[in-house]
Amino acid sequence: MFRSKPNGKRPLSLAVAAAITPVLASTALAQNPQLEEVVVTATKRAENLQDVPISVNALSGDAMRSQNILTFDDYVEFLPNVVSAGVGPGQKEIYIRGSASEQSSITVAPAQGSAPGVALYFDEMPVSFGARNLDVYAADLERIEVLSGPQGTLFGASSQSGNMRLITNKPNQDEFEASLDFGMSNTQGGAASNNVEAMINLPLTDKLAVRFVGYSDNQGGWIDNQQATFTPSGEVIDRNNSAGYGPFFSDFPLTTIRSVTNTDVVADDWNEATYNGYRVGVAYDINDDWSMLVTRMSQEIDVEGSFLIDPSLGDSKSEKYIPESNVDEFDITTWTLEGRIANLDVVYTGGYIDREVDALIDYTHYNNGGGYITYYLCSGNIYSGDKANARNTCFDPTKQYADASTNERTTHEFRVSSDPDERLRWMAGVYTSDVDTTHIGEFQYLSTNDAFSEHIVNYFGSGAPFQVGNTTIPNTPGTNTDGPRSPLTTFYNDFTRTEEETAFFGEVQFDLNDRLTASLSARRYSLKSQLQGASNFSFGCRYGAPFTDRDTPAGAGFGNAEVTPDGRCNSNAFSNDVSSRLLTLGDYAANGNDDTILRATSPNGARDMFRGGGSNAATLAAIQNGNLDISAISEDGSTREEDTIVRFSLNFNLTDDVMLYGIYSEGYRPATQNRNAGQLAANQSGVYEGYVVPAVAVTDTLENIEFGMKGEFLDRTLRLNASFYMTDITDLQVSRFDPSNVAFLVFMENVGDAESNGVDLDFQWAPTNNLIISGAASFLDTKITRLNPQLEGVAVPVGSELPLAPSFSGNIRARYDFELPNMGANGYFTGAVTYRGESVAGIVGSAAFMNDTGILAYGRDSGLGQQDEGGTFGTVADRNGALPSNSRFVNEAATMVNVAAGIEKDNWLAELYVRNITSEEGAIVQTAGKFSPEATVNRPRTVGLRLSYRF
Repeated sequence: MFRSKPNGKRPLSLAVAAAITPVLASTALAQNPQLEEVVVTATKRAENLQDVPISVNALSGDAMRSQNILTFDDYVEFLPNVVSAGVGPGQKEIYIRGSASEQSSITVAPAQGSAPGVALYFDEMPVSFGARNLDVYAADLERIEVLSGPQGTLFGASSQSGNMRLITNKPNQDEFEASLDFGMSNTQGGAASNNVEAMINLPLTDKLAVRFVGYSDNQGGWIDNQQATFTPSGEVIDRNNSAGYGPFFSDFPLTTIRSVTNTDVVADDWNEATYNGYRVGVAYDINDDWSMLVTRMSQEIDVEGSFLIDPSLGDSKSEKYIPESNVDEFDITTWTLEGRIANLDVVYTGGYIDREVDALIDYTHYNNGGGYITYYLCSGNIYSGDKANARNTCFDPTKQYADASTNERTTHEFRVSSDPDERLRWMAGVYTSDVDTTHIGEFQYLSTNDAFSEHIVNYFGSGAPFQVGNTTIPNTPGTNTDGPRSPLTTFYNDFTRTEEETAFFGEVQFDLNDRLTASLSARRYSLKSQLQGASNFSFGCRYGAPFTDRDTPAGAGFGNAEVTPDGRCNSNAFSNDVSSRLLTLGDYAANGNDDTILRATSPNGARDMFRGGGSNAATLAAIQNGNLDISAISEDGSTREEDTIVRFSLNFNLTDDVMLYGIYSEGYRPATQNRNAGQLAANQSGVYEGYVVPAVAVTDTLENIEFGMKGEFLDRTLRLNASFYMTDITDLQVSRFDPSNVAFLVFMENVGDAESNGVDLDFQWAPTNNLIISGAASFLDTKITRLNPQLEGVAVPVGSELPLAPSFSGNIRARYDFELPNMGANGYFTGAVTYRGESVAGIVGSAAFMNDTGILAYGRDSGLGQQDEGGTFGTVADRNGALPSNSRFVNEAATMVNVAAGIEKDNWLAELYVRNITSEEGAIVQTAGKFSPEATVNRPRTVGLRLSYRF
């Protein structure tokens, strides 16, 4: 049933797992110290955490309130084997035990379809999405569970290296409850913050209860967007342009390059975030055996400014030219029917999530990386037939990215389990999931209209203003609007990605004797995913009459653009019809007719579908010689896969208080299709010779062997858990950003194989009845063991460590409770020190190249440490004509110190806290998408007050 103990009567744990210091109940001060039982549902059964042969970390709701844990970043601060990386609220990914590759670019993650390797759950509902995990505010949560290691047999796709589960407090029919929490704080060098949360639990009858929680959290910023002027570097433009079609300035010495200033967006403390939301739950006991629970949650995150800093500028500063924003709204509805039939426990649970994201992101620094940037920035290079007299100007370099994305997911799960007290016990279930993701991402350049217009004026001697009329070819499957779009939109992605999963799973546990138990679980899954839509590129009237014949006769295949006598441009875009592209590859895979590839054309009907760096014939040759594997594409253009994964464990109770266990487990992350499947690199020299974009980044799999111990000692005042694991990752997926080959820019591929070995430790110790000390540590060793040959000279070499994988991280925490007899109250002190070790950023060795770019573009280097990986980065030569070293930026080690003091009296609580006393930045580098390194940093020292009242 869903009945839970009232908050006021619930015994507070003296310890929970994974170094989370709990709250001491005031009544515990007069008792002998002993660790309370922690109940988790990590195996989809309610069990004592110490009896579960899995590495599980649990954080109770009481401990979360005690430590002021509210948001996504707060969740993982005290979990040393978990790393959170991203670019701000609602834009994060989770990595467990070092299973990371390349941080996804927030600008293209919905289009490229990258799936996370760690699943995030809201109760029984999976809510994880690539690069944008749901940032659920921690209001009125019962606990958070973190399961380390593959959990795929019970939880399915994306539980590859673990999962995180947010378990809400359920309505309670036994007692009225209500609470009010208020907080306020101030950040050093930043703005003030405040939050309020209210909860009420109403038992309407002895069978029916309603629970409501509402919250508002206004988080002040601390990053200053300072005054700046940006003038694109001619040398950088020339270098990157040469990778595409030749030098720029050597042909056009008369070029004028215009600058842009950011006066309108200069602001202090500009990275503000607001969380507003509510959750309501209704629980009904139908009879003694059956109950029903329905939960509805709605939340909006509103972010103004950016949480990224420019490390070259010093502490917490940025230089942005666009007023960035991110609005993330979601609604979740879940339902669970639970009961018994004879001796069987039966559960049916389902859920629906509807999410909308609208964001505006500064993309100006793309001027430093775009291989074809001069085409849209400048007027003379492309169009003029009379170079000697060309009026060649490079216009406003400001660029921005506008994102409108939606996610819808519907899940159903039905499971049956036997009596958990039997010697042989089992569970069996079926799971279905349907996910629809739509994405409209517009890359808007302020220069394009001017650059194209000036050319028309040059040619005719006069001309009307030009507009980029970027529209979608009508009836393209998977597109969400035909336009017209913003006149600034130079390139866009318009896609729909669908994913369907059906799985059958089961688990059998058998007690071989009183101390030894064997467990076997398996999951048979069937996945279908499909990418449909288009990418449109603006070419202005470069290939329209009368320029086609004079400038580039072969360019007529780009479309039917035409310049009218009055200087207007009709039609301008080439559409990469991804739907047709994948259908064509699927048709050939099923039927093997060469003409299917050779005669494939763009929707315009005049251009080879696979033209760019190659041709239809080159793509066919790549298929036939094995460079392009299309076997995963079905005839309807979708990708389908079926497989079975297993998990086996043995656990031995050495004593009543000590358990030893061993596990073999498997996890997987779904395959994903590429929008430029089958495209040859535009640059076919050096490391790119013969390179072709993969049709599919195949499923990457993880195999884990683990040995662990869970024990309680010293009359159950000391709890110690430890695990040693050896993990092999096959066909590790990676997000690839490569602007020197504009034919594909960003896509997914399999970088190779890797391994991750490590040790996880956590302990809780109550030496007295009013003191508890907790700690946790993670020791990690990762490396790439096999590299895709087509990535040599791009990715770091074999033997290199995986990114975002510190060799050591750990924390220690303490809480001391004491009586205040003169006040009739209890007081407490808490303290915590957390350490996250140094790691590297990304799997592509581009740091030295990016650093050189920064020196050329801004006159300063990145301000970041670099780790040389050996060899060269073979994409684009540096300013001296040499290939830069293969190196990666270093994520700083960070030590955080937090303290708090509080008083509890009757139903009141007041607490004063200080977080990050030393203002440790701990920069995590973000490089994807702009070719200029940026970083996220910890919030500086924050002093706050928390007040709470329980009715």
